[in-house]
Amino acid sequence: MRSLGLIIVLTALLLQSCGSDSPNRGKPIVLGDPATIVTETDSQYLQDFVADIKPIQPVVPTQTDTTPVQTQATQELPQQTAQPKKEEPKQEPKAAPAPKGNGLKVEFKEITVLIPNIGTRTYKQQDTKKANGATYEITSGTLVGNKIQTGGGMVTKVSQRYQTVIAVKNEMGTLMLESLNRTTDWQTLKGSNNTYNITGLDSRQLQFIKASPAAIKNAVTRSARNKRMSRATEQKWLKAVSRVRNANDKPLVIMLRSVMWKIEGKDANGKPYQKQIRIDIPLK
Repeated sequence: MRSLGLIIVLTALLLQSCGSDSPNRGKPIVLGDPATIVTETDSQYLQDFVADIKPIQPVVPTQTDTTPVQTQATQELPQQTAQPKKEEPKQEPKAAPAPKGNGLKVEFKEITVLIPNIGTRTYKQQDTKKANGATYEITSGTLVGNKIQTGGGMVTKVSQRYQTVIAVKNEMGTLMLESLNRTTDWQTLKGSNNTYNITGLDSRQLQFIKASPAAIKNAVTRSARNKRMSRATEQKWLKAVSRVRNANDKPLVIMLRSVMWKIEGKDANGKPYQKQIRIDIPLK
């Protein structure tokens, strides 16, 4: 019952509000019509409660000078930079003409070698144009204090080495002790203008093997038997060296057996070459 009464009261109020005689009821609000404009006159309702919105002024970018500034170092760079020099091609020394004169002349394909004022002979036919080495035996002249002359090709180095042997020399003759020999190391020869000095072959400068008295006696016995000497002859040779203490004591002598030279250089195409010449000295 209470709910029903509440509904009746609400319905009556609704009907009363709809029946109000307002002249503007039901009319739409027309934009600009003074009859529909409500103007507030109370100052307390005319106050602002939010801050005014201020438009943000666009930031105008500062114009900068984009022209590149040349520093002093940049301006002076062309003056400081040295112009690269053109590399000139290296000129190889020109080959000297083939040497002329009397003596031993060895004509290899790449180089011609001359040892003047000596006579030689060969053991066999040698084609030096195709060979890398040649061997001869000296028959006249001397190598001591002589020279090596080159030409017809480029030479960069000339080296020399030799072999010595100890011999017993007395009134019975000369007995070579073949087992007591020495071959030296290669030594570079000094020279200029394609001429190289042969040095170190003097008898007082020759290098030789060091041997004890027992080694010397053994070498005598071996050489005598290789020559098929009689027992009596062998004893004579042994007696000749009985008091020897060093390899250069008399009747022992140091003999030059052979000399070798090595010639190094480049051919016309720049290819390295190496040639060797050997001269044997006959034992007297």
